[in-house]
This record gives sequence, structure tokens and C-alpha cells, in this order.
Amino acid sequence: MKRLKILSAALAGTLIYVLLSVMAGQDGIFAEKQLKEQKRILSARAAKIQIINESLKLEKTALEKDYDVIEGLARKMGYVSSGDKIVKINGLYFSDVSVLDAGTPLKSAEIEYIPEWLCKALGLFVFIFLYIYLLGNEIRYIIIRKNRKTFVGGIPVYDMPQI
Repeated sequence: MKRLKILSAALAGTLIYVLLSVMAGQDGIFAEKQLKEQKRILSARAAKIQIINESLKLEKTALEKDYDVIEGLARKMGYVSSGDKIVKINGLYFSDVSVLDAGTPLKSAEIEYIPEWLCKALGLFVFIFLYIYLLGNEIRYIIIRKNRKTFVGGIPVYDMPQI
């Protein structure tokens, strides 16, 4: 009977520890959901930056090869007025070009989880609590059994020697 108490208390404590670790531990389901959400946010940000990169590559190619685009940019910057002739000079760099904003730096958020030591402590607490509870029930049962008085109803029976 004593082994059964210890085993059932150990089973309950181990079950609590495993459930806490799997659900809310460092590698648990709750932490995995948080990591997936961060991955989704980072993927969306990377896709946005990739679109900006492709746009800049197209603009660079157009500025290198298309005179109409060069003329449009020169007019936009105020270097050319109407009727002026455009001459392309290789190696010239425009420093007044507007810089596209790729966004603010994004740091990963701290993952929230229950530490391993707390899962183990709660499992041990459940084990000790359940073992003490089962031990108390057994002691109470023994005390009740010792104090139990038996009453026989009906005709009194005496233990008399027979002749």
C-alpha cells in the first residue's frame, strides 16, 4: 500500500512537470507560437526591403542606360531647364538623391516562458503534497478503525463455558 502511495504521488508530480514543460517551458508550445509570430513579422519586413531593393535596381539600370530618365532626374533636381541639351558623363555621383527608408531596425522580442527550475519545483511540490495527503488519509483510516466499537443488536450473547 505504501508503494502505491509513493508511485501515485510520483506519477502526479511527474505529470505536472511534463505538462508545464511541454506547454509553457522554454521549448514548449507557447514559446513556439511566439517565435512563429516573430518569424512572420521578420518575413514581412524582409519582403518589404526586397521590394525596395528591386525598385532601386530598376532605377539604377534606367539611370545608366535611358537618357529620358536621366533628363527627368536632372529636371527634377533643377540642373536642367527646358531647351537645354543633356550630356551624360560617366562616374558622376549625385549626392542630393533622396534616400528611401527601409524602416527602423527590428530586434527580436524576449520570449516568455516558465523556467525549467520552476517546472521541477512545482512537480516536486505536487508530489510532496499528494504523498502527505495520501499518508494522512491512511492515518485517519487507521485511527477510525481502532476507535470503532462494534455493537450487536438483539439478544445479548454471553461467553459461558458449556457443561
